[in-house]
Amino acid sequence: MPTTSANDEYSVAVLGAGTAAESLLRELEGSDHRVVVFEPHLVGGECPFYACIPSKAMLHDRRTGRGWNDAVERRDELVHHRDDEQHADQARELGATIVRAEARLDGPGRVTADGVTYTVDHVVIATGAVPIIPDIEGLDADHESVWTSRDALVATARPDRIIVLGGGVVGSELAFMFASYGAETVLLEEADRQADDLHPRTSELITETLERAGVRVHTGVSPERVELGESAVTVHLADDDSHTGDRLLVAVGRAPDHSALGLDTLGVDSDDVAVGDDGCVEGTSNVWMMGDVAGKGQYTHLANHHASVVANHLAGDGSRRFGDAVLPACMFLDPPQVIVGPPPAELDGDDDVVWAEVEIDEPRSATDEHPAGFLAVAARRSTGCIIAANGIGPRLDEISHALVVAIDGKVSVDTLRKTIQPFPTVGGVLSRVYHQLHDQLA
Repeated sequence: MPTTSANDEYSVAVLGAGTAAESLLRELEGSDHRVVVFEPHLVGGECPFYACIPSKAMLHDRRTGRGWNDAVERRDELVHHRDDEQHADQARELGATIVRAEARLDGPGRVTADGVTYTVDHVVIATGAVPIIPDIEGLDADHESVWTSRDALVATARPDRIIVLGGGVVGSELAFMFASYGAETVLLEEADRQADDLHPRTSELITETLERAGVRVHTGVSPERVELGESAVTVHLADDDSHTGDRLLVAVGRAPDHSALGLDTLGVDSDDVAVGDDGCVEGTSNVWMMGDVAGKGQYTHLANHHASVVANHLAGDGSRRFGDAVLPACMFLDPPQVIVGPPPAELDGDDDVVWAEVEIDEPRSATDEHPAGFLAVAARRSTGCIIAANGIGPRLDEISHALVVAIDGKVSVDTLRKTIQPFPTVGGVLSRVYHQLHDQLA
């Protein structure tokens, strides 16, 4: 079998060419590392072609009054009709070699693809995650009536009726999208409330937002059987209720798939992979994971952060950690939902934590005819600094950055309450919540 030696050509092999890989290449630009990237599908990964960009485009276009067909046309233009050459060219400009093939580990420092073995100093795995298909009687993921989020975001025809299985970020956003374009939409969520790890008021407003768009939300339900017909799909629930649609969108989450990576050739059990806070796969010294496959969260911005940490270690510094920075996340409804830092469920029972809770009813909300909103922010008594926030309301996705900076910068509540928020902006809610926290900490 032919072999390419790291001494002659490559020092880093990257498996997967999605967001994390692209960020890593930017971080390594100008270094001595010679990088080869393996990708059997699209260079750029899920986000630009099948997830973040097309979904946000469709949501935006509905707000601006575009119809389904016009929105689909613009969506496909934005994603370059799923042509990845622009992404591939950018990777090459950053010095990487692109190999359009699936690769796997073949022992320490060895990667094989298309019958060629590459010997390298470091292997970085960034292969993303795959949709979880729940074990429900009759559910066939290959049936044309069963969709994942990818199918939903390449669809050219809008279904008249759609059932969404799962009330998390992806399920909620896509249910909101289809309902906004006029599809009869049902969302089924097993938990007693959506986003049940967040503040109950946040959860309540998420559901109200979906229902206002026309989504029929059912929580606390358990699908027992799926009936796939020639032109319809029916979901039968444990309480003998049922729902019928043209499509069933399965959106109960995504999970890393480590089974085909060749980790067993390193003595690592692919069913029990542990990734350290530095990104290194435990049991190895030169195999790294970043992005969704690392099992630390599934967000594009988190993948970018992971890449900067891994690059720091590849550069020989080794001071950075995945847990260095607070994680923000958004659910892009109208209005958007945000969370910064740990959810309330993780802070329950901590006597050092106090919460401030405010309804978002700023003058800007009235002028722009925004619906009601809510924001909860937590601080520690021992430090006087905020540590977490969650809520839903107009423009919270944009002003959440102020919360990120405050938490990462360990800015005291006393300092925050003295800041000036421009009027009239929704940011005025921050002044109110900071003052309330200051009073509770006093």
